Amino acid sequence: MFFSNLDTHSWANKKGQEATTFDFLPEKSGRSLFPTQKMSINMNANFLKLLTHFRRHDLTNFKTEHDVLYKKALETGDHLEVTTHYYSVMSKVIDDYFGGNFHFVPPKFDGQPLEEALKSLHQHIAAKLELNENVHCLDIGCGIGGVMLDIADFGAKLTGVTIAPNEAEIGNEKFAALGLSNKCKIVAADCHKMPFEDSAFDVAYAIYSLKYIPNLEKVMEEIQRVLKPGGKFIVYDLIKTNDYDKDNQLHFETLHHLEYACGMPSLHTQSEIEKSASRSGMALIEQENLEETFGNRAFHYCFSASPFFMWLVTSSVIDHTIRLAEIMRILPAGFKQFNRTFLCGTVNSIVEGGRMGILSGADILVFEKTGKNNNF
Repeated sequence: MFFSNLDTHSWANKKGQEATTFDFLPEKSGRSLFPTQKMSINMNANFLKLLTHFRRHDLTNFKTEHDVLYKKALETGDHLEVTTHYYSVMSKVIDDYFGGNFHFVPPKFDGQPLEEALKSLHQHIAAKLELNENVHCLDIGCGIGGVMLDIADFGAKLTGVTIAPNEAEIGNEKFAALGLSNKCKIVAADCHKMPFEDSAFDVAYAIYSLKYIPNLEKVMEEIQRVLKPGGKFIVYDLIKTNDYDKDNQLHFETLHHLEYACGMPSLHTQSEIEKSASRSGMALIEQENLEETFGNRAFHYCFSASPFFMWLVTSSVIDHTIRLAEIMRILPAGFKQFNRTFLCGTVNSIVEGGRMGILSGADILVFEKTGKNNNF
């Protein structure tokens, strides 16, 4: 999948180098504590790099195992195994090619580099949570810690939770290399039962991670437990809209493909998120749609703004070329199906879901711990 292009290995460059300016960067000293080198995203180049990345993978067995685990998840309602299996391959891809950020944001202006837009989003969320040196913040479903890197400048203590041990290892190694281990840490744990004391955190956020949770209420109860009274919790995620019609075959096939490919349960609606939070003792206090805030540009702009990239994603010419490369053993057996399902097919589902209005990916929902269990 193609989600971001911030080269996180470029962090901690020369001392004193000026940071790129973002609207939501805290103006403490006029420069970032961890300066980065501004880079431009190149989806087309990343597409070609990904084709060669998988040439030594057993993709046929990966898909076979994915199918077995996904079927099991549908039968049991537990998607842990299939999600972990999916990220066992995709985590490295996300880190190497897309900077550790597995989500989207509308740009603030046409042509804005995705890595810049994402950092602006992350710092916008950090500002809403009022992060500073006296705050302990929890990142639910942190992946390899890309968001944590982007908001480390705020000075808060950051703890991330991921279900995938390899993601915790990748992220913590990066924090150590950048000298951030004293303030940034990732724990491999199940967010249904986190290894933290009651009221351990001042604030929390979940960015594109609740979509992997079948039973939201259990996780919301756990988040409410570890938050201090009055603590804020921000949700930013892919959400199924009210325009989704389960009886519409195209609607169903588009979202089902996305859910299957990513090993996810059925996507949640905003109403479901609000109800589960309310019943767990958290009230919605603010909502912001970034597509409206940033001039009605789509959350999938990073893909759909380039006709050539979308051609690469959907082209039968690419399919035939990949098949020929399989025959010549340049690419492994099964790559064509892998690409159609897990790479290009997923991107196309996201874009088409957004265009049809059945998928939203740019809503910020701010909840506050009230301690009251409400009947929504």
